[in-house]
Amino acid sequence: PPPPPPPPPPSEPPPWRVASFFVVGDWGFDPGMHVWRGAEAVKQRCQGLIAEHMRREAEERGDVAFVVNVGDSFYPSGVSSVDDPQWETRWAQQYAQLPRPRRGANAGEVVPWYSVYGNHDLSQHDLDCACRADATRCNQVRAHGAQRGAPNMSWYMPDVSYFATPVRGSPLELVALDFNAADASKLCTWVACAKERCDSWDEQFDAARGCTQAGCAANLRQREAAAAALLRARVDAAASEGRSHLLAFSHYPVDYLRGRWSAAGETLGMLRDRRVALAYFAGHRHGTENNTGPLSEPAQAFTLGGGGGWSCGSSEACSGCIC
Repeated sequence: PPPPPPPPPPSEPPPWRVASFFVVGDWGFDPGMHVWRGAEAVKQRCQGLIAEHMRREAEERGDVAFVVNVGDSFYPSGVSSVDDPQWETRWAQQYAQLPRPRRGANAGEVVPWYSVYGNHDLSQHDLDCACRADATRCNQVRAHGAQRGAPNMSWYMPDVSYFATPVRGSPLELVALDFNAADASKLCTWVACAKERCDSWDEQFDAARGCTQAGCAANLRQREAAAAALLRARVDAAASEGRSHLLAFSHYPVDYLRGRWSAAGETLGMLRDRRVALAYFAGHRHGTENNTGPLSEPAQAFTLGGGGGWSCGSSEACSGCIC
């Protein structure tokens, strides 16, 4: 038979579109953790299928400028150092085929993965990050700027919470928030345990290397307060400077933030500030949800946690969000 016709050339983006980006979370598939669930286990090929779908979509669009990574990047217990082989096997090798944008303001540039910690990222392999106030001891922060053999993308995490302007020449701002205090009652049990497998929920071991549950929770509360203060400052700055749009993300869906307060005020109140049009992205629940509603409005809220670790949308479709 004759060869199939070549694919049609990519269509030009609409004039109003400045750039495209992906949102993905909960993608760090671990064969030792995720296959024991028998028929319910997510398959190893799921992360690869989603990565391939991202590649095809990026090739077609031609202007995917960045990735928002909402955490739980390395199951089950984070990375042990900046040289942990998981950087290659679970990130760089999986997504190495993502292309650089060929058009738009970021044309030809490396695609940054703007990232935050999830609860699994903070577990036993990254105890210093959960137990110490100094974020420069966090292994994913220490890896800021790394490419790990993937020439078209880089890891972006200069701190546990931060802001960035992801598109050149655009006032669009991206705010990354560490809200892991929302899950401290579960997370800190495993951090305090300070070993690969805890024998009971209330055990505490090796406080010199790890920390007590109370110490872990206090550290995460301080980070939550700092993240809330950052969010308040960036919303105020956007409003005062006449910037109409803001993107914010953390690991936790908007309903996890209900009733959470800090010195900066109520977290949900900041997300719902009517002076700016804000979109909020999260993961943690291992699926794709539109959480926009009375709890978030006027902000738009989405959960994108089906990146191939605990689950994916289907065997054929990408569960991540393309905006």
